[in-house]
Amino acid sequence: MVGLRRISLYNTLTRKVEPVQPVVPGELRYYTCGPTVYNFAHIGNLRTFLFQDLLKRVFTGSGYRVRHCMNITDVEDKIIRDSQMELPAEADNAARHAAMRALTDRFTAAFFQDLAAVGVEASSFAHLPRATDYVPQMIDLIRTLEGRGLAYTREGSVYYRIAGFPDYGRLARLDREGMQAGASVDSDEYERESVSDFVLWKAARPGEPSWDSPWGPGRPGWHIECSAMGLDLLGDRIDLHSGGVDLVFPHHENEIAQSEGCLGHPWVNHWVHGEFLLVEGEKMSKSLGNFFTLRDLVDRGHEPMAFRYAILSNHYRKLLNFSLEGLRAAKASLERVRAFRRRMEGTGEAAGGPWKEAFEPQPRIDLAREAFWAALADDLNTPEALASLFKLIGDLNALDDHVPLTREERDSALAFLDEAQAVFLGWPRESAQAEAEVEALIEARRRAKAERNWAEADRLRDQVQAMGILLEDRKDGSTGWRRA
Repeated sequence: MVGLRRISLYNTLTRKVEPVQPVVPGELRYYTCGPTVYNFAHIGNLRTFLFQDLLKRVFTGSGYRVRHCMNITDVEDKIIRDSQMELPAEADNAARHAAMRALTDRFTAAFFQDLAAVGVEASSFAHLPRATDYVPQMIDLIRTLEGRGLAYTREGSVYYRIAGFPDYGRLARLDREGMQAGASVDSDEYERESVSDFVLWKAARPGEPSWDSPWGPGRPGWHIECSAMGLDLLGDRIDLHSGGVDLVFPHHENEIAQSEGCLGHPWVNHWVHGEFLLVEGEKMSKSLGNFFTLRDLVDRGHEPMAFRYAILSNHYRKLLNFSLEGLRAAKASLERVRAFRRRMEGTGEAAGGPWKEAFEPQPRIDLAREAFWAALADDLNTPEALASLFKLIGDLNALDDHVPLTREERDSALAFLDEAQAVFLGWPRESAQAEAEVEALIEARRRAKAERNWAEADRLRDQVQAMGILLEDRKDGSTGWRRA
């Protein structure tokens, strides 16, 4: 493992690649915008979450303590639309909240199943706040903005007065002078062609769940949610905030206005955004038949870790054209590394000779490790990092064909593979991979049982047993396992 390393990332705010300088040396306070849980995540969503996992792993592997907070958006326009459509008009507020919670619980569980399948464990997050648990903090933040003259009330809703925040538009490079200020907007998402006062608190509408507030019953706007959760859990100075490029405006621009309008000083030091994913050269659309979830890919026989590799082998700031052919190529690359690991795990021989002396393995391993981490420290340059790995594989395979590597040399190569594995997760030691697969299946079965999906739970049980694993359901609700 390398020591504390300086990591540089492209800062959307300054439009430069700059060193990340944590407020507390050696500790990274990191906020990311999480899923809006009204449906299954598609592979474009997962690209963003995988880039964020990569970033966290690079900092962790470079010696930092990472406090990663990712929110769960469980109240928002689309969530309310989908959760309330089957309720009768006379349903009370409690029933409306219950319907919204049932929908968001279902898709939150599905989201974490998908993340686990691509190697992102819920335990790797310091905080996973749900927006509905932080409504009091949102109300307090809005009242502070009112007190500073940055918010005003109209017909039970509260809006942010962007004219009172001179830096509005800096992140997205908005031309405020060349734009005509628009009317106040209630929608959570809107185009950047007009600069409009945005909603902080929405007055209750018929057929919607609501909370009590100083302005009457209503619900929070989408943008205030992340400000409230980020400030409450990570404090008034955050080292790093990331998301997809689609969040630069209006969401992150509005987060800055809210948070800094409340604090009176900069909130986030470094803003990082990942690019879009296209499928076969076009934007994903169900009508075009190119819309995929991870579950769709698995149903077609593709390995989740091949998807992870396909995403991470491309630079996070470059537009990615995803294709099934590219996914198969990613699988082939993974198999090459896995085959090399198996080769290095084989028995080494004490061998030498003039050809080997001219081609010392250890210096090449050291150079590959140095190049690997230097590339990742330079704005997460995964293509260059992987190039250093594959060059080493080619060199050592060629040497081992002629003069077998010693056990010590093989172990040194395996140690580097383990470092790279901690970032990319595509070539674990086979025993560790098998155990991880069993644990993932057991967790999926536990969630299926919790959702009372007995058919799925039975299917997963049979799948585990077919692997030669005996399950032991315990009285406390946990599940143990052992090999038959």
